[in-house]
Amino acid sequence: MMTHTIMKNTTTSNCKDNLPDHIHIFSVEDHEYWKPKLLEAIELMIKINNIKLNDWGFYYDFNIGKVKRTYKQLMDNILLPYINEVEETYGFKTDSESKRINQHFWFQQYIQGAAHSWHNHNGHFALIYYIELPDSTEATEFLNYGKFDVKEGDIIFFPPFLPHRSPKIKSNLRKTIISGNIDFEVDGEFLKHHGEKRFRNR
Repeated sequence: MMTHTIMKNTTTSNCKDNLPDHIHIFSVEDHEYWKPKLLEAIELMIKINNIKLNDWGFYYDFNIGKVKRTYKQLMDNILLPYINEVEETYGFKTDSESKRINQHFWFQQYIQGAAHSWHNHNGHFALIYYIELPDSTEATEFLNYGKFDVKEGDIIFFPPFLPHRSPKIKSNLRKTIISGNIDFEVDGEFLKHHGEKRFRNR
C-alpha cells in the first residue's frame, strides 16, 4: 500500500492539501493582474524572435537558447512566495541569487489540435503555471497520477522525472502556460536551526 507524506509548513499558504509526495499546487494571488502582462510579454517574445508553430501545433521558446525571456522578471515576481515555500518545506536555500541563476523558463501556447506527447524535465523541481486554461480537462496529465485538480491561475510544482503530457486541445480556446525547471541547494544552517524532525512526517 502506498503512503503519502504531506509536508506542513510554518508559512501561511494556499497550497492544496492531500496531494501525493512532492506535488505542490498553489493558486497565484492577483492572477488577473499578472495574466495580461504575461500574455503581452509572450506575444512580444513570439514577435521579436519570429516564433512559428512547431510540428505539434503550439508556439514555444524552449529551443531558442539563451535569448532574453520577455516574461522572466514577471515570473520572478510571481513565483517568489511559492518557491520560498517549497524551499522551506525541504530545507533548501532561499537566497535570491540562487533563484536567479538556477532557473530555466519557457512558454507554450496551444491552439486547437495541438498536443504535447509524454516527456519529462531536468532539474530538481519542475513547474507549470497555467496562464490561460479555459477548459480544465485540457490540463497536464501525469502518467502515474492522471490529472490533478488545477484551474487557470494555478502553479504546480512536481519532480521533473515524472512523465507527463498535454492532451490534445479539442476546443477553439487557447491554452497558455509557462513551464520551468529549478535547481536548489540544501541549506545546512536552516536545517540545523529548525532541527531535522521538522522535515519528517512519518
